[in-house]
Amino acid sequence: GNPFFVLEFMQSLQSRGLLRYNSLQKRWVWNEDVIRGEEITENVLHLLSSKMNELSDNVQTLLRVMACYGVKIHALVIGYLSETKEYSGIRNGLEEALEGGFIVKDEEECFQFVHDKVHEAAYNLISRSERNQFHYHLGK
Repeated sequence: GNPFFVLEFMQSLQSRGLLRYNSLQKRWVWNEDVIRGEEITENVLHLLSSKMNELSDNVQTLLRVMACYGVKIHALVIGYLSETKEYSGIRNGLEEALEGGFIVKDEEECFQFVHDKVHEAAYNLISRSERNQFHYHLGK
């Protein structure tokens, strides 16, 4: 199996209350019947996309911008873009994207996706019909 998918799947169960830690019993508890009844995907892209669609507009815009630049973007580029009217909120999305585990900051002041599937899911936030226009606006 894919360790990244397993981690995302377990976090999804926990965030929806289907898996929780019982501190009195000092163990994880779940209801297998309820989990089996859930529509659970085996596709990590679908799982990530669902998670990303629940994020604020600023975070979604940040992830779309980062996806267009590739797997890595320098903090200076984010700073420059955040000074434009169209992308003014992307800096505000950094903390939520970091806390959500979608991106990390490296020692070179670059933000990068934690996994290539996260990058792919972020790029898929841009509809196919809008991709050319989105790239065009970023390139201006």
